[in-house]
This record gives sequence, C-alpha cells and structure tokens, in this order.
Amino acid sequence: MRFAVLGPVAVTTDDGTPVRVPGLKVRTLLADLLAHHGTAVSTDRLVADLWGDAAPANPAAALQVRVSQLRRAFEEAEPGGRDLLVSRPPGYLLRVGPGALDAIRFTDLAERAAVTSDPRPRAELLAEALRLWR
Repeated sequence: MRFAVLGPVAVTTDDGTPVRVPGLKVRTLLADLLAHHGTAVSTDRLVADLWGDAAPANPAAALQVRVSQLRRAFEEAEPGGRDLLVSRPPGYLLRVGPGALDAIRFTDLAERAAVTSDPRPRAELLAEALRLWR
C-alpha cells in the first residue's frame, strides 16, 4: 500500500486503487500513525489524540474498535493489508514499506537534489518532489 500525507491523507493499493478509510476517528488514527512513521505510538497517546479530554468510558476498547476498522479497510483493499497495523508495546505501529510514504520520498528527493551539482538533474529531482504535493 501507498500512503500520502502531503495534502489530504490518502491511501491507495500498490496498483493505485483508492482505499476507503471509514470515519473521522479511523482517518485520524491513520494520520497519527503515519506522523509517527517507524515508531510504535502508545495507546495513551492515540487516545489523547483521537478524543482529547472527551475520552470514552473505556478508551482502550474504543481505540481497539478503530484499529480493527482500519485493519479491515486495509484487508478489504489488499489481501494481507491488515498485517500492516501491528500491536507493539506500548501501542500500535503502522508498517510502511520502503517508498510507500510520500513524505519520506519527498525528503529523499530533496536530499538528493541538495547534493547534486548539475542544475538540470537538481531541477528534475526537485520537480519530482513537488509533484508529490497534492
């Protein structure tokens, strides 16, 4: 799967088919996990980010419902997709493959452009990076 955060948060399968992520809380969960790419986000942090001071009576159970909904959306879009969202102390981690997150690709392209001395290839790298913004 591919994840886009440079603009509205969006998910597509590897072949470019849009993945429907249901509900505001589930999309917020996805955005939170993507913002913390590569690290497990604690259950407490996710609950605070999703509900703030208005946490439900059983916040861990409410979070688990949203995690299940996100896993289901991934699995319906691509077989095995549910395995991208893993439970890992102290909470959850979204496993994003190499090149699957536009923000990481943007950074890579910008860094490559910064060390390229020839103006034409540098401009091409920067143009490619800018095309990632939606």
